[in-house]
Amino acid sequence: MPLTSELTSEIKELLTPERLRELNQGWRTQGTGCSDEVLDDLISVLVRDDLHYEDILGYLETQFRRQQHKRQEYYGLYSWLVEVVYQFLYARQVDNDSLLERQLHFYEGIATLAERNCPLWVFSLNHDVSIEAIAARFSIPLHSGFSPNVVTLPRRNAAGIQTGELRAEILTRRELETAAMYFPNPPQRGIYLLKVHGALDVFTFNDGQDLLKLLPPGPGQRGVLQALRAANEELLYPLPGAPGERARATNEIAYADANGVMQFLRKSLLAGAYKFDARGTQFLPQSLLKHFRANLNFVTELVCLGYGFGDLHVNEVLRAWLELSADRRLEIVSPDVRAIPVPFRHLAPQIKIVAKRATEWLDANAGIVRSGTQALRKRAFDHIRSLSRKQREAELAEFIKRDQARILQKVTERIRSGYLPAERSDNPTNNDPQEAARHLAAELGATEEGMLERIIDFFERRTE
Repeated sequence: MPLTSELTSEIKELLTPERLRELNQGWRTQGTGCSDEVLDDLISVLVRDDLHYEDILGYLETQFRRQQHKRQEYYGLYSWLVEVVYQFLYARQVDNDSLLERQLHFYEGIATLAERNCPLWVFSLNHDVSIEAIAARFSIPLHSGFSPNVVTLPRRNAAGIQTGELRAEILTRRELETAAMYFPNPPQRGIYLLKVHGALDVFTFNDGQDLLKLLPPGPGQRGVLQALRAANEELLYPLPGAPGERARATNEIAYADANGVMQFLRKSLLAGAYKFDARGTQFLPQSLLKHFRANLNFVTELVCLGYGFGDLHVNEVLRAWLELSADRRLEIVSPDVRAIPVPFRHLAPQIKIVAKRATEWLDANAGIVRSGTQALRKRAFDHIRSLSRKQREAELAEFIKRDQARILQKVTERIRSGYLPAERSDNPTNNDPQEAARHLAAELGATEEGMLERIIDFFERRTE
């Protein structure tokens, strides 16, 4: 899943000023849209290099509070941009089955952590379902704090005919606000997962009063993605008189219940500058932060993987947790962090910084040594991931261009020298065309290992 910087780059590459004005013109013809003044205000912050997408959402929320006569327009743009973020993350999650299949084994260290800790608490600020997929891949029991009560939602085809059901756990607002979440006690083996900022698979329903989390309809990581697809593509309300068309709502899934009555699932992503702020426009219950604070007290060692310490509410919880006892430890794992974040410097003796990527730390902690090919795949993937999508496409196109030129040069040299490997009398493969082809491929570096080594060399030379 993309980092904040990656997602910001992708959004900005799509939502250029020209594209936004074109979209707004189309919205106006449908009776919605916003004024040029408000759209230009959004564009003015969208084009700034120093702001990521959450900063931009926070700006729209601030303008929503300031500009009384334009409140509805700012709210409309804010809601639409949150929907854009959801769709980016959703597409990245469900359209990468094969990538997920190849990459999940790099997180095997989480299975080791789950064996050593009963339970292993995971407090996630991400919206994705990667932890759920990892747990499914390595058969780790997963508990998300939802109640044993389950609801079923009707899955339908484009014609509105019910084709199956999608099950989901629920948690009422009353339970969230007045009781503990449903994490097994006494502790059980497995992951106790708390999604602090909402998730792609968590929704509010019953007019926003209660929470719902999808349950996988099948085994393994594919089952996790199946639930996500089913919610977004098969929970629907067919529009009467418009075959194949469905009702759509910003930040909500409109669907027909078992009686054909329209219902709504509101998406739970918390994004922007006003997370858990009473002045904000979010719909995820603020009591989730209370549960984060309470359940963190079960932990004596906390490892932060990929957190940039940019969320004030989360920082306040972490600082209070550390200050309560000198026995508590915080480990910050990141290749980019060089110093203890300012709000935590008075707690320096309790904090350790590890300059590694998450999967490197997990492997080292679990004592996992990767094979040559696996290590090369990971290094190549890390280089590619560090780029925005636009940069990635340009860099890989340049690599392919250079590599094809290298291969052509080597083949030309072989032809000019008067032989290919199969033509040499001392070559035992000259009677086996397939073996000769493999031999030539090895000479040209066309093996997976050779290709990975060249990709790594290409990117490392570019960054020197």
